[in-house]
Amino acid sequence: MIAFYSDFYFRQDHDQIFQNFIREFPMFDYVVQVRRIKDRFNFIRGLRMTGWDLCNLWLMRNVRISFRKKLSLIRVLGLTALYYKRMGAYLHTKAYAYGLVYGDSNPYENILVQYMKRKGIYTGTLQHGLFDKRAYWRGLEYRTSVADDFLAWSEYIKDLAMECGMSEQKIKVLGIPRYIRPIKVKKEEKNHIFGVILGNREYDEENKRLIGFANRLAGDQGLKYRLRYHPNCKGDEYDREVKEQFLVQAAKQKEEISEMCNACDFMLIGSGTSVIIDLIYLQQPFMQYTMHQDERKSKKRNNYFHNYEELERLIQERDALYNKEMFRYYCGTRDVKKSYAEYFKKMMADF
Repeated sequence: MIAFYSDFYFRQDHDQIFQNFIREFPMFDYVVQVRRIKDRFNFIRGLRMTGWDLCNLWLMRNVRISFRKKLSLIRVLGLTALYYKRMGAYLHTKAYAYGLVYGDSNPYENILVQYMKRKGIYTGTLQHGLFDKRAYWRGLEYRTSVADDFLAWSEYIKDLAMECGMSEQKIKVLGIPRYIRPIKVKKEEKNHIFGVILGNREYDEENKRLIGFANRLAGDQGLKYRLRYHPNCKGDEYDREVKEQFLVQAAKQKEEISEMCNACDFMLIGSGTSVIIDLIYLQQPFMQYTMHQDERKSKKRNNYFHNYEELERLIQERDALYNKEMFRYYCGTRDVKKSYAEYFKKMMADF
């Protein structure tokens, strides 16, 4: 068995999640990226890639997108071909029967999965984030998956994937890889601080409204808040929106979610991040803002708010918002290692 984590969407936290996860299963060989500040120039490789780029430009001559977008796409295709060639070499070192990738919705791992399937290798992909059919990416992770098995976090994810057209047989509900080692939040007393967790840059308007709610709530109830930016943000995009007198400090992006939960009594969060799943796993009270009222019909949860009055009501009820059925539906299991170990054992037996 062999596993891959590519650097197309490289994030330090995802890299660490993958390595912590895969090291728990000694039956795997695995390949991770070594990040170098500079790459050595190779003239022959440069010529080959230039020829590849020109061929792709010619093939896209009738595609109706801007020239700038064509150049961006050509760059991705060139790097994907380079990754495929380098990673493909590992697959010839042994007779592998099973191949796992971190997320086959990105081009590098998608093309590698296709190559493994052509070689007769059974494939699986971990779930690397939360994608909703109604959200910005329109269920991208599910719609572009090509692996034989999609290893989902929970029944909630299974339902989302099936809404996007993924077959039920392909989905294996196994738990959240981030929690291959169980984590709990320990709180000794009220902090009178809440957390605000922003979505990525595509959720700009939602992020601004969320900070507006936080400013008003802090002023009305004599609280302060910690602000956590999405890893895809620089970390200063919303400085103008924040009222400094209410800000304790901006949460560091490298800070674990569990550490932020320890410091905060509850959280405000939008829809542009998968952290909602972490908060349910950690049994952290949270209220989720949504700009779309139909989203509040979500199964097993009643902690959505659309305006400030609804937020105030949820704050009063926050200790009653969590239940075991919510955990089961959104998080699956706490014994993540056992769940994946049984799946991998069955795969090995089938081989």
